[in-house]
Amino acid sequence: MQKVSEMVRNYVSSAEKRREESRRIILDSAMDLFFTKGYEKTTTRDIIMKAGILNGSLYNRFRNKEDILYSIVEEALRDALGQLTELLEKEKNPIVIMNLPIAVEVYISSRNRNVAELIYEVHRSWDNLNEYVKMCMDWANEHLERYGMSVGDDPNAGIKMIALLGAVGNIAGHYANGGETDYREVLTHLLGVSCAMFNTPVLDVKKLVERICDILEEDEIVLLGRAL
Repeated sequence: MQKVSEMVRNYVSSAEKRREESRRIILDSAMDLFFTKGYEKTTTRDIIMKAGILNGSLYNRFRNKEDILYSIVEEALRDALGQLTELLEKEKNPIVIMNLPIAVEVYISSRNRNVAELIYEVHRSWDNLNEYVKMCMDWANEHLERYGMSVGDDPNAGIKMIALLGAVGNIAGHYANGGETDYREVLTHLLGVSCAMFNTPVLDVKKLVERICDILEEDEIVLLGRAL
């Protein structure tokens, strides 16, 4: 006879699986609508209808449309960075690693106008920007650990990251509104600012940009099932 504790574990596991499946349906439906209608024109009602769920199913998992957008973009960026993990194992320059998250945002914004619009919208939210700062700093610290370094060593790291991500958001807005500037040129200016702010001296910023671009272009990046 099945033990009560085992039955409870199975029930909880099944409930969590259903919850995650529902969450995935909502995110996939929202992503499709954001790509076809645009973020501003998509309503939570549109998402509910496309997902084929009840209102409560959406609001039990997300606070609002902005929360759904952040979840999509955060997952997309984590996926993109995850695809580059193997390449980072061979990377010996900590400055490359520290700047890779912002480079990924610029790169994918330049490749797809719809993605650029979503990234721009996320950066416009103060709450989301703070979450971005935490995500980027956590990611950098995780990968800089092997160099005996930490972004947190700088007491002003948080405000510097806010300034840097503010610039990245505006660059995404540039691409979302039809800008066609070569992303390498954008990164050259952006990484020059980043290195100056974080006191990381670089003799040749263009060479640094080339190394980062080599990493970004090594393999095709896939965001939420869409190849860029």
